[in-house]
Amino acid sequence: MNQISDLRSAEAPEHAQHIAAWLRKLAALVSRRSEDCGRDQMALYAEMLIRDYPRAAFTTASLQFVAESCEWWPPYAVLRKLLGEHWSAFQRNRRDGKLAQISGRGSAKPLEGDDLQWRRYFDRGEMARWAQADETTIEAAETAFRRDRALSLIRQQSPAAYEDITGQPGREPVSNALWGDPECLRRSLRDASHSPMQADFARMARSAVEKYAPQNLPIVDEFFPRHGVDGA
Repeated sequence: MNQISDLRSAEAPEHAQHIAAWLRKLAALVSRRSEDCGRDQMALYAEMLIRDYPRAAFTTASLQFVAESCEWWPPYAVLRKLLGEHWSAFQRNRRDGKLAQISGRGSAKPLEGDDLQWRRYFDRGEMARWAQADETTIEAAETAFRRDRALSLIRQQSPAAYEDITGQPGREPVSNALWGDPECLRRSLRDASHSPMQADFARMARSAVEKYAPQNLPIVDEFFPRHGVDGA
């Protein structure tokens, strides 16, 4: 590192320190080998990242997105790609005027438990533009339909998460009939099994069915085996 003559980190030390702190948090959230995350490697990662992304890209939200996408400490190319995906989505949402809808409630009490999981389910959908794993592009109308459908479900199951996402009152009464209706449950699970957010939905669905309709747990196991994507 000392032999590099054009160090951006030397020109913007506060920016570099912010990235380094972000990288240390990431290292604490993923598995790593003994040779990973050494001082020189972390400094080199920070030096490369500072050339491509502003300080605003290194947030708790981007940290969560990257950590949930990586079981192990990622190579630089993978980390840069994931961070780029998140930063691009942030810029797209800002351009489309959606930040007010996904920026949270500020001073309100932070979400916890199932409410937090529903919020994360929505955020991951936004990051993927509501495309399924085997889809490269989808029509804008279909994206809007899937987003609205997700918001409707969230409003029913977690008014607090709905308010956090939209800034609007979650006035719809919570209805848990879905979990007790085998046909509706199978349809929802089938749709979710093809979604990039399937692991998030599987955890939430299992929790809700255990609470409201335990007789339907075998249906959840049909689509999401207990030791499958939901990690139960």
